[in-house]
Amino acid sequence: MQHEMRLIDTNGYTVNADSAVRYGVPTAQVAAVEAELLALAGPDAQRTRELHLNHAASTSDLVNAATQRSAAGQIHARNYRVQITPPVA
Repeated sequence: MQHEMRLIDTNGYTVNADSAVRYGVPTAQVAAVEAELLALAGPDAQRTRELHLNHAASTSDLVNAATQRSAAGQIHARNYRVQITPPVA
């Protein structure tokens, strides 16, 4: 059986990176590919936090800035997950 594997961020979205989705993964390679995908979580989380913080710094709207800083604080690589379709039995 072959699987599609996707790295999912803390908001439930597929990480937008060329290597964050893998197609046709054989069942025997799922664990190895899962580890590879989870290794992308740290850099993606850092990039996302920086985007929120940069937006907060560039806006004069205090409420929006506070919202962006709060969003940045909620992005953690440990909350990313790998979605496997179909699931491994």
